[in-house]
Amino acid sequence: MYGTQQADPLSLILNLMFFMLIFISMFYGQKLQGFIASNQIKTALDKLKKWDDECKQILVEKYKEFADKKETTKDLMIKLEEFMTFIEIMPVNIDPYGIIPKIDHIMNIRENRFEEEVKRLAPNADTIQRSNLENLIEAAMAVNYIYRLIKHYLILGKKSKSMILLMQIAMQLNMVLSMAKSYYYATKAFSEGSPIGDALGPMVAGQFIRDITRDEIEAIEIARDTIYQVVEFEERIIYVVRAKGPGGTVGKPGRAIKKLVEEHGDSISRIIMIDAGLKLSGDKTGSIAIGVGAAIGGIGVEKSFIEDSSTSKGIPIDAFICKQSLEDAITTMKRSITQSVPFIVEKIKMAIRKRTEKGSKVIVAGIGNTIGIGI
Repeated sequence: MYGTQQADPLSLILNLMFFMLIFISMFYGQKLQGFIASNQIKTALDKLKKWDDECKQILVEKYKEFADKKETTKDLMIKLEEFMTFIEIMPVNIDPYGIIPKIDHIMNIRENRFEEEVKRLAPNADTIQRSNLENLIEAAMAVNYIYRLIKHYLILGKKSKSMILLMQIAMQLNMVLSMAKSYYYATKAFSEGSPIGDALGPMVAGQFIRDITRDEIEAIEIARDTIYQVVEFEERIIYVVRAKGPGGTVGKPGRAIKKLVEEHGDSISRIIMIDAGLKLSGDKTGSIAIGVGAAIGGIGVEKSFIEDSSTSKGIPIDAFICKQSLEDAITTMKRSITQSVPFIVEKIKMAIRKRTEKGSKVIVAGIGNTIGIGI
């Protein structure tokens, strides 16, 4: 007669726990995932709130330096917080024909409003300081908007009991926090007036002129906050376009190039553009990409002016892109980006020698924010 085999108590407990987990996952799995996602969002929101508060503190301290002496810190903070929710409403695009002039009109109004508000809040600041203060408030606005947006989705997800919405936000938190962190550091850079990674284009333009001539070249304002300088290089006339600086502005390079093309017509043989561009994760910061086309970011208005004017005259466009992450582009310029400047200048010289004839005219446009970058 065989003896009966006694069941292992530990095995019974483990089996029971296994079936309980299956039961919980079947009926409460989604709620559990939603709860975990909600906690992850709350943790991220605390971090965003801290960054938002610090940005506001930097903002009010910087504006206080140039504000009316009678203005209290509390009143100034209320005014700044009120302006930080400023929005621009894009024109209708159901019929896209003629939309560029409409967008250009809206963006010009936006720029004028920013100038007016900064002048009102910081009446003792000069032109350069006001440009930097505009950049500062825009960076702080970006952090504030990200914070408010994530807070909105957390409240909406909990109110609607939408676990899917909460999990979608939780899955993208790392990218969102990375973006917010970039703007958080940008706020510090703009408050100091330091050159940022996006200043690469104007820096190359300035270095190109200094490499060619030791003489002081007159800077002519051709469009809003945008200048050009005329130099001669190996029997060619070069029109070097860039934002004015050293205040934080990107100018209107599209309008500037369009005006030069209209003025000089068929004698312009080539346009060469230099700008910072977003790199892929595996790319090295400061590495260079060479190509063709209008190398300029933004909403597309300035790019449209360049493409229209160059297409009508059949002018080829060369592009030199310095690869950077978002954080590199809007925070204090890194050494690896600075070191790429002489390399790009030599590449521009080589492109002019190879692709243009002697006696022709060339436009070299350094695109980017000129904060901390003089003429």
